Amino acid sequence: MPHIPSANQDFKKIQTPSSEDAYVHPAATRGRAIPMAFQVTSPFNRNRLLLPHALVMHVNPSSFEESYVHKIERIQTRGGFVEQHWGSELVQITASGSTGAFMNLYTGLTSVLRQKTIAWDRYRDLYELFCNNASVYDPYGNIVLQGNILLMYDRGNYLGTFRSFDMEETEDSPFAFKINWTFKVEQTLLAMSALSGNTRNVPNFQSQNVLSGSLSSLGGA
Repeated sequence: MPHIPSANQDFKKIQTPSSEDAYVHPAATRGRAIPMAFQVTSPFNRNRLLLPHALVMHVNPSSFEESYVHKIERIQTRGGFVEQHWGSELVQITASGSTGAFMNLYTGLTSVLRQKTIAWDRYRDLYELFCNNASVYDPYGNIVLQGNILLMYDRGNYLGTFRSFDMEETEDSPFAFKINWTFKVEQTLLAMSALSGNTRNVPNFQSQNVLSGSLSSLGGA
């Protein structure tokens, strides 16, 4: 996932670096920390991005957890329990952290003027992204079309929607908000920048992890 494309670019552009990309992801160079970013996809084609640029979090979450759960139904019968396996539930991402410090250019750290700080603007961006949740509304407030949120972080891209968002203001952090949110993943697109066109950083044994030759070379008839 080396690049985050600009609006109306296909996901495959993520794997083919271009000088026209709106944002170069640090995973491409491994030169600094990898930020978490969001995009909004089209309701008609989830491979089309709508925002003119990616929404990059001001501060990365302090914790990031992926939850994988198998869907199993257990039924009690006279002869014992019967299990029905239905595959896996949708992956759920849980993240927690804080906003940036509410620092004003003229007053420094502030609570009274926090609405005039960059950290407040970035917090509102994330909150409004949760409230909209890639939905398109009619003039009466009804959802008529539903897109997806694209979460981009570290090892891949996650397509889904927000399910919850919590904000807490505490005494131990008077100049920042503590936030927690959950994200339900409908599709996961994993990509490693080293394996998508740039093989300089790939270990030698990684290239050997490929089946080569015919079945006869593996002992098959």
